[in-house]
Amino acid sequence: MTLQQLEYVVALDTYRHFVTAAEKCFVTQPTITIQVKKLEDEIGFIIFNKSKSPFKPTDLGAMFIKKAKIILREVSDLKNMVSTELNSMEGEYKIGVIPTISPYLIPLFSGDFSKKYPNSILQIEEMQSDDIILALQKKELDLGILITPLHEPFIREIKLYNEPFVFYGQHCEFLKDKTTISPKDVEKMEDVWLLENGHCFRNQVLNICNNSSNNKSIKFQSGSIEALKRMVDNYGGFTLVPEMAIRANDVGCNIPFSEPKPIREVSIVTHHSFSKDLVIEALRSEILSKIPKEFAKNENFIKINWR
Repeated sequence: MTLQQLEYVVALDTYRHFVTAAEKCFVTQPTITIQVKKLEDEIGFIIFNKSKSPFKPTDLGAMFIKKAKIILREVSDLKNMVSTELNSMEGEYKIGVIPTISPYLIPLFSGDFSKKYPNSILQIEEMQSDDIILALQKKELDLGILITPLHEPFIREIKLYNEPFVFYGQHCEFLKDKTTISPKDVEKMEDVWLLENGHCFRNQVLNICNNSSNNKSIKFQSGSIEALKRMVDNYGGFTLVPEMAIRANDVGCNIPFSEPKPIREVSIVTHHSFSKDLVIEALRSEILSKIPKEFAKNENFIKINWR
């Protein structure tokens, strides 16, 4: 028994004429005849009494048609609901954002997003990358904003932008003749300040520095990029920060990397069950309109993995 067969039966009951019913269903008359006969064979009774003209339903056929109409109406309502759901942004959405992105990105777009989409409520929480991945797997989060690639089969990644790393130091006289710095230059330096264990940004910095967590040059660890910058300002040494963390009033000096720049790939991620593509596209569009344009178009880079 198929929905198509039920539609044929209801059409026959409505028009009481095989040719007309076939035309209304956009099929040939033999098609509707064969399908209704198959249905009658399956259910074990005749739906229409064709001995008279116009034909009419049998007693069991009338009961069957009544139920068929209910089923088809419910299916239509379900399709309409799904269509409305997919084409609506209304609702509350839980989003996990890693701490090295959140303070720099969220203030850029959240105000305008709320004005444009007042019925879309974003519940944003700072979370570590591994916690976001686990929460998405459990369907406890709708979306995440973090560093990719993740290489997780249950996660869908929608790339946002490539954010370059920047060298941040207290005294840069030894680099005064340089307009850019390379990872090789960084490898020779000591007193690098790192985020504490558990931060994916820490791993990216170590990958750039070709360093390890027990290197003697590591003197201090913090949970905040701003704290690292303040440690550099007060006690010297250096750290690497994402470009969006650089401020005009920073005390320390900052130097960009030479091409190809080491970057972190920032993406929106979600589980495959999340169907609100309109929300993803609106969020992505709003973010891309606020970040530096070169982040989205820079094609000459080295992507630094965080795992």
